[in-house]
Amino acid sequence: MGQPTPARWPLLALLVLLPPAQPRVLSRAHCPEPCSCPPDGALRCPGPLAGLTRLSLTYLPIKVIPSQAFRGLNEVVKIEISQSDSLEKVEANAFDNLLHLSEILIQNTKNLASIEPGAFTNLPRLKYLSICNTGLQQLPDVTKIFSSEFNFILEICDNLHITTIPGNAFQGMNNESITLKLYGNGFEEIQSHAFNGTTLISLELKENEHLKKMHNGAFRGATGPSILDISSTKLQALPGYGLEPIQTLIATASYSLKKLPSREKFTNLLDAILTYPSHCCAFRNSPTKEQNFSFSIFENFSKQCESTARKPNNETLSKSRAYGHQQRRKDC
Repeated sequence: MGQPTPARWPLLALLVLLPPAQPRVLSRAHCPEPCSCPPDGALRCPGPLAGLTRLSLTYLPIKVIPSQAFRGLNEVVKIEISQSDSLEKVEANAFDNLLHLSEILIQNTKNLASIEPGAFTNLPRLKYLSICNTGLQQLPDVTKIFSSEFNFILEICDNLHITTIPGNAFQGMNNESITLKLYGNGFEEIQSHAFNGTTLISLELKENEHLKKMHNGAFRGATGPSILDISSTKLQALPGYGLEPIQTLIATASYSLKKLPSREKFTNLLDAILTYPSHCCAFRNSPTKEQNFSFSIFENFSKQCESTARKPNNETLSKSRAYGHQQRRKDC
């Protein structure tokens, strides 16, 4: 090809100066009826709106969920708020007196730094509350929910800046039985009476990699749990009080937990999945006749421990087998 003629030079210069074409971006944000979702503003979803039972608020540019944001939405059973990088605050009474609301999900809102006390108030039919992957620095207040639903599930997960479970954190949340899924957070400490006023079916504390301390009285005032999972934590000891209701204990990859409390603390334990073979020491020896234990259960534990210690593919136990044998000689 030949050189461009002088007549084409102005055209070439214009092409050089033009900005490159930008790819077309399709916004995934959709503000559903009857909501108002102003950028960097406050969400408003006033009711009533007949037939509206589910409200999905994703990728929205809102900054605040204000007090009474959903007032009048009396038929709504599920509200999902997710995938919002702009959301920063949920005000008190934001979810207030919604008498049919069964599920609330607040997920993947990494800049959400504040859920004010009383944000969840008088929700008698709430059965599932999930708050995951946020920027919260304190455990959200759930003590004014007053749910009457059986097996209420609270999921608090992947909130890396929440370091403490304070006393009475769940009192008033539910007057029936509950499951607490509190995993993958930044927890370092669980304070005394943390679970006061609850009836716990299951307590999942797994994958809280910085959790080192669980106060001796953490279970004071609580009924349960039946299932306790402390896998992949740095807990060095279990509380001395409140272990009697536990039927299933899961403590895999719990390398800092060198020794378990004595078997007298586990009067109802039926199943245990543990890190070190030495953990089985508490359950190997037959109890005395005066103690209210099932002899068959402890025979099963001995068999399980022996077979588990021999498993060649169990990474956790194979790494700790030498330590476990030493501990058996020392502690059993």
